[in-house]
Amino acid sequence: MPALNRRQLLSALIASGAAAGVGASLPFGRRVARADADPDDPRFLVVMGCFGGASMLDCFMPVDSSEARTQPGRGTVFAYPTVQPDGSQIRCVDRGTPRAFLDRFRDQMVVMATQSSSVNHQAAQQRWVSGRDALNGRTMAELVAEGHGVDRALPNVNMGKGGYAAQGSDPGLAPRYRGQVVTNPVVFALSTHGHAGVIPVGGEGLQDPDQRGLLIDQARAFREGVLETGSPFARTFASSRRRQELLLSRRDSDPRLEAEDLVQRLLFVPDLGDLFPLSAYGLRANEEADLVLSQLPKAFPASTSGRAEDPFQAQAALAYLLLRTGTSAAVTLTDPGEDGFLAFDNSHTDHRRAQASHWDRVLDVASRLALLLQGAEYVDSAGVATGTSLWDRTVMVFPTEFGRDKWDRGAGTGTGHHLNNGLLVVSPQLRGNRVLGAVDPNNGFTCGFDAETGDPTPFEGLSPGEDPLYSDPRLPPGEELVCGSILDLAGIRFPGQQVLPALRG
Repeated sequence: MPALNRRQLLSALIASGAAAGVGASLPFGRRVARADADPDDPRFLVVMGCFGGASMLDCFMPVDSSEARTQPGRGTVFAYPTVQPDGSQIRCVDRGTPRAFLDRFRDQMVVMATQSSSVNHQAAQQRWVSGRDALNGRTMAELVAEGHGVDRALPNVNMGKGGYAAQGSDPGLAPRYRGQVVTNPVVFALSTHGHAGVIPVGGEGLQDPDQRGLLIDQARAFREGVLETGSPFARTFASSRRRQELLLSRRDSDPRLEAEDLVQRLLFVPDLGDLFPLSAYGLRANEEADLVLSQLPKAFPASTSGRAEDPFQAQAALAYLLLRTGTSAAVTLTDPGEDGFLAFDNSHTDHRRAQASHWDRVLDVASRLALLLQGAEYVDSAGVATGTSLWDRTVMVFPTEFGRDKWDRGAGTGTGHHLNNGLLVVSPQLRGNRVLGAVDPNNGFTCGFDAETGDPTPFEGLSPGEDPLYSDPRLPPGEELVCGSILDLAGIRFPGQQVLPALRG
């Protein structure tokens, strides 16, 4: 019988029910009805979590300086010199990075007005990835992972922080579809194998990898068959859900990571001598490492700590290889900022500078990742090249938690959190070059739009400086409708799903 390749091996595991949660009942919790997805039309979700309130008024829904009104005691609505290229329905602040992003992706972009339901970082982030618990208790990434990641070793990888890293609330979701948390993308690949790269080449210890693997397998069998079943801890917590999930991962998920050889296929940094001595431990980087680093040159380790010079670029590098190698269907990134995890929240002290700095940062990394995906051909589960790119099947969304206060009171103005804002979605799956909703230059609020046609519902009758009521029907849609619509774009359908037909166009 001919040897199975890795994809056939994984497919066989899935068909036999060996893969966690696929074709097998879990020893805990309740399995709810899964979402529907076309197995012959897989999609990918990339979440670019904007931490701290990225205001769309400071990027792709700006008020032009010529339109802004000044109100006594309040100042002027935040406004900018703007640019709207020929043929573009979208305008942006007249600055290099947003302009370059708009020029490159205009026909794949939809900017929409949104209304958050919280101005708390953790709560707002969680609601923008879970549809405020309207997605059957799951996050967008979990649903995409379950729908399009059945035969993938790590369907859902999460490099987010705070609420962007939160799991859904459905206890029936198979553990393998929850986000695999990654704190350092540079060295994450090394955690996917139990013994590769542990012993220096030529040093003491068992050098033959096959013999070493057999020894490790014997140790694991003794651990699972004797130690785990006979210990007082195992008897005390025999029904613990978390323990059962751990055992399930050890038995089914972890061996898949080794079978996929992810320890090398997800390495994007080549041998750097003492800084990153891969060859000294018998390892090598992915064959596309040079290509990845040509687009993301700061994804290199900055020191022997293994931390990248720019952690955000390192996240994008790992995200590319996760999709390129067929490892994941959903990936979440978060701009950590050069200042820790404040990022856009530095708007509290200097709104304009913080918004400009971090929009440039997020759009630059997103553009670099998209260009890598555009250049990578999608190969289907049977190993057949399709003539389409990975980017052709990708939906990239920029959740922004909430907006910021609307009023500029002069140099160094800081802003607080605000429910009213906008959101950016970029994908070849879209009919792009559209803005859903509009900005009222009198008060800086974004208005809603007709769910079917996308026509704006402007705030007629509001005086300059007057804020609409939270119950005003002209306000834009919230998390439930927006997240349901993004999932529809990603080919995910589930009972009770709320959608905005205007997003798809």
